[in-house]
Amino acid sequence: MKKIVFIVFLLCTISSIVFGQKTTIYTHENATYNSALELYDKKKFSAAQEKFGAVLHGITDKKSEVAVNAQYYQALCGLKLFNIDAENLLIEFIFAYPESPKVKLAYFHLGRYKFRKKKYDDALEWFAKIDIYDLTNEESAEFYFKIGYSHFREDDLEKASKAFYEIKDADTKYTAPARYYYAHIAYLQKKYESALQTFLSLSNNAKFSPITPYYITQIYYLQKKYDELITYAPALLEKAIPKRAAEISRLLGEAYYNTGKFNKAIPYLKRYHKEKPYDANRSDKYQLGYAYYKSDSCDLAIKWFKKAIKKEDSLSQASHYHLAECYLKIGKKRYAQNSFRIASNLDFDPQIKEDALFSYAKISYELSIHPYNDAIVAFEEFINTYPNSTKLNNAYEFLVAVYFTTKNYKAALVSIENIKNMNIKLEEAYQKIAYYRGVDLFNNRKYPDAIVHFNKSDKYLVNKKVKAENSYWRAEANYRLNRHQIAIGEYKKYIFEPEAIASNDVNKAHYSIGYSYFKLKEYSSANQWFRKYVQNAKEENTKTKNDALNRIGDCFYIDKKYIAAIEYYDKAAMLGLEKVDYSLYQSAITNGVVGNYKDKKSLLQTLISRKQKSHLMDDAIFHLGKTQEILDEINNALANFQLLIQDHPNSPYLSEALIKEGLIYYNRKQDDKALVAFKRVVSDYPKTDEANEAIKQIKKIHIDKGELTAYEKYLISIGGADSSAQVMDADYYEVAENSYMKDDCSKAVNELSKYLEKYPNGTYKLNAHFYKADCEYRSGFENEALLDFNYVIEQPKNKFTETALLKAGEINMNLGKMEDALNNYSKLEYLADIPTNVFKAQVEQMRLNFQLNNYDETIKYCELIINKDVDDPNLITESHLIYGKAVMAKDDYNLALKEFTTAASSSNEFGAEGKFNVAYILYLRGEHDNCESEVFSLIKKFPSYSYWIGKSLILLADNYIAKEDLFQAKVALKNVIDNSKFPVLVDTAKEKLNTIEQAESSKLIMEEEPEINLELFDSEEFEKLFNEEEEVIEEKLPKLKKSIRSKNSKIELEETPNDE
Repeated sequence: MKKIVFIVFLLCTISSIVFGQKTTIYTHENATYNSALELYDKKKFSAAQEKFGAVLHGITDKKSEVAVNAQYYQALCGLKLFNIDAENLLIEFIFAYPESPKVKLAYFHLGRYKFRKKKYDDALEWFAKIDIYDLTNEESAEFYFKIGYSHFREDDLEKASKAFYEIKDADTKYTAPARYYYAHIAYLQKKYESALQTFLSLSNNAKFSPITPYYITQIYYLQKKYDELITYAPALLEKAIPKRAAEISRLLGEAYYNTGKFNKAIPYLKRYHKEKPYDANRSDKYQLGYAYYKSDSCDLAIKWFKKAIKKEDSLSQASHYHLAECYLKIGKKRYAQNSFRIASNLDFDPQIKEDALFSYAKISYELSIHPYNDAIVAFEEFINTYPNSTKLNNAYEFLVAVYFTTKNYKAALVSIENIKNMNIKLEEAYQKIAYYRGVDLFNNRKYPDAIVHFNKSDKYLVNKKVKAENSYWRAEANYRLNRHQIAIGEYKKYIFEPEAIASNDVNKAHYSIGYSYFKLKEYSSANQWFRKYVQNAKEENTKTKNDALNRIGDCFYIDKKYIAAIEYYDKAAMLGLEKVDYSLYQSAITNGVVGNYKDKKSLLQTLISRKQKSHLMDDAIFHLGKTQEILDEINNALANFQLLIQDHPNSPYLSEALIKEGLIYYNRKQDDKALVAFKRVVSDYPKTDEANEAIKQIKKIHIDKGELTAYEKYLISIGGADSSAQVMDADYYEVAENSYMKDDCSKAVNELSKYLEKYPNGTYKLNAHFYKADCEYRSGFENEALLDFNYVIEQPKNKFTETALLKAGEINMNLGKMEDALNNYSKLEYLADIPTNVFKAQVEQMRLNFQLNNYDETIKYCELIINKDVDDPNLITESHLIYGKAVMAKDDYNLALKEFTTAASSSNEFGAEGKFNVAYILYLRGEHDNCESEVFSLIKKFPSYSYWIGKSLILLADNYIAKEDLFQAKVALKNVIDNSKFPVLVDTAKEKLNTIEQAESSKLIMEEEPEINLELFDSEEFEKLFNEEEEVIEEKLPKLKKSIRSKNSKIELEETPNDE
């Protein structure tokens, strides 16, 4: 039986009574016997025992009454004196004189003796031999009390109660203790009313009145007579010692609590927690939290509800639920969201579970923060779990609303596809969600997947505007996949949609159709759509319009409509926005085609005079020189050819300029200067058409001078000779080249390999290596392609250099050879003439330098790209992000924060990473509230990027730890563990959660103290109860059950100290 411990001293012996008749004053001559009796009556048991021994020694008739009585009293004196042999002497007496009237008294004395020795089972055995009618009233009272108490000690409460009952209403010195034990047993047996009335009858008893009020208080509590307890207990509390006062405070607090008087309950519950912190269990903490909650003291309620949460049970579920309500009241919706989620995951109280799930879903929707698509998942779960709920219609309405507002379109689409019965609202929601998901994928350059989702969106055609937008974005995706024919069809579908007429995207579609036809080399059609774009362009001066004018010029030029081409090139140049050098150059070239050499010269001179860094500068100088040749301005022509040779050593026109220089010198009869120019071409550009032309000119000069021997020596020095071998070289190469031009890469690689093997120094070795590399690259043989591209790169700059560097850089990156890739892109930036290749080289150097921890170089290229007029928002965002990470690596957190903030303004994954790094820097700075706000802002803005969601929640947990809010830290980590699909994040979260839980466990162990039992009595009080025998009796009361209020029901919990 489980009991509350208390201590009682019991009267074990009472003033000795001599049973039976008074000793007769015999007139017997044995004066010794009479003297012994007198000593016995005077309680001089040692002297009496000696006298009775003398009597027995002197009497010859051992059967005489005196002898029998002497033996009885001698044994009785031994009992009084605690002699070792006293018990045996009395038993011997019983066996020796079974017919003696003293035998029954001997039984009684032996029972008393065993009782005094605490051998209650033996005591009961001797008491059982007694006939109650042989005892006096006083002896009967003692008899019933001691057999009652012996049964009590032997855990036979029924027999004990019956024995105490026999004397509880009598008038003896055993009545009061009998009543006490009778009431105590009734209390243990939950016969509370009987116990109460009996304890009340002791209220005026001097010995028991200090004890009984504590029973009475608890009985009122157990009987739920809270009003009586509230009336009775305060007076008791005033005079109670501290260790009792704490328990009385608890009972009073719970009485007020259970009568709904929460404000009055709080002071008493607080006192109990203050004075008995180690006895207070989880239900006690919950009660105080609930009292604060009902008293609108939510900050204090939160503190105590948190303390009540230690394991998964009904108490924790109720605590989480009310914790969430408190957070709502003080405006902390995010915290409320977490607590409602936990309450909804526990299966102890069905009503709390249902209400918590709906509340969690609703708050998730209101916050628009969905780290793992929380609102949608929660509403789905609610609808599936509670199909008969009164909140079902509300749940459907919220679900449709969250579909429209969520930015996690991927998860939203999965959700809505699981709904079987689609109404018109859900069909429109599906159409929009699939469309938005497609746009998301498009923005992240996942064009095939984007097209799939635009097609899905067309499953329901409820919203005509969305239908039109699907066509436009499908066209854009196909355009970027170089599926230009399909793109044209989609653009045209979009243009003719009624909902698209007023959109600005219609004219963009005209422009894109023009480009699609342009890339398909259908220049007449491209021209038509570019002109339609220009005609409808609302703004006169835009970059796009500038580009369209140039493209119209290109289309006319290709169709040999040169006058029209010049018109549009000049229009583009007049806008002066960008690519003016291109417009001027193309107009110049076209003027040259129609014979307007003076206009051509003027335009080229204008281009050169702009003195801007232009990739067409060397082109302009070379063609100006050629034009001046035609106009017979030979000196000027020579000056320009020499200017190109001197200032543009990497120009692809260099070998031609040298040829032109040599020819001018040759025509002027300056053969030595001509030979220098021609020989430089042969040495710098071997095995090229220009080298062959130069050799012909060198031969011609030597023939003119009659120096054939010198020419022959020259040919030998360069390893060349006029022979049939050169013819065969060309034939073999032509066979291989034909296979390449027919796009038969397998055959081309084979033939080109044969050519290089047969002619390792062949005239077409450069071409052969490049074409072979290109086929190998396209066939997926990257290692083989890299070898051939590297050969091309190692040669002097040629027409293949840029492409070879571009492809080699890509291959090296794919193979993880970052240093080699960086070297490729570095060379490409320096040697490239095509602007897009230069820019590509700069972008990749930015990325590679960061990967290789070259932060200064990273910063240089980030600044270069950011300051360019780049029409690629994603790249600009990426540049700001990399810039931020590079300067953060150099400990410049202020600049890093600025760059990350800029990156975070984007809606793509770079933006998500930027937002994370903003929060991380705020965390490092100790700005924990700002860090928390940034994390929630990230979750709200970037719900589709689950990796950064998980990272940010782990950061949030660290932030909570820094704020010493371990409860919220654990919630954040559990969210990652339960929902993240990234093992590395789950493992990190588990490790951090384990660290927190170990720390909490260590703290609990340090705080533990030995169990404190409520002692109802002090030793001094026990001593006052009885005068003779003192017995410390510790009895434990059973655990009280308390009613714990929750949202919809009461939870019956046993009170268990330190059950945390």
